[in-house]
Parts: sequence; structure tokens; C-alpha cells
Amino acid sequence: MKVPPEVVTTTLMVMGMVIADHYLPQATLEMQVYRMLSDAKFRLMRKEAEAFAKARGREAVVVSSGDESARHFELWANGKPVMLVDNSAMQLMVMVAGDWQERVPDLQDLQQQCRVRTRPEWERRR
Repeated sequence: MKVPPEVVTTTLMVMGMVIADHYLPQATLEMQVYRMLSDAKFRLMRKEAEAFAKARGREAVVVSSGDESARHFELWANGKPVMLVDNSAMQLMVMVAGDWQERVPDLQDLQQQCRVRTRPEWERRR
């Protein structure tokens, strides 16, 4: 069954609002949607997030523990969720808490890595 992209995007946006309300009541949420990644590329993205968190260990930034084969991960700062990356639907969804700049000022570096990782191979070579 082929689902129209509009339905998928709308569903993901509603999921984002529900997740945001559960994790971050009264907080804003930024959401970006990209094309789905292969398992290998998603594992690499997770490893980059783990390296990002490890480099900021003194700031209490951690990536959610879980199975490496999981299709999602969360980035936490001081016990509060900052970013959720989900590759389990038909698209890659990256949700970021609106107050990320206060808790993890250089999170934009990791977000940029995510954007680069989602671009097609031919586009990255330019």
C-alpha cells in the first residue's frame, strides 16, 4: 500500500506534537523531515551523536542507551531531552527542543552533520 507523502508528513507532525507534549510540556519543538536513511547511514549518524555527547561529557550530554539496531535515538542534556532522531517511518524525522541553545549551545554542529548525512551522495561531492 502506497501512502501519499502528505499523509506521512502530517502523521509525523502530529506524532511530534504528542511526543513533545509528553517529554516537554509547555515547550516549543522544531522538526525537520528528510528522506529515510539506510541502516548503515543511520548507525553512522548515531555514532556521530555519541561522539558529540562524549566530547561534551562535562555538560552532562548523553545519547539514550539502547540497541544499536534501534531505528531512533534521543540526545539528553542534564536529564532533559534535547533531540529525537527517528528513522523508523518512511522518512527521517529530527525533532529538537526549542530551548536547545540554552542547554547545548553547539547542537547546531550536530544538526549540520545530520543535514549533510541526509543529502544524496552526488550532492555532497560538489
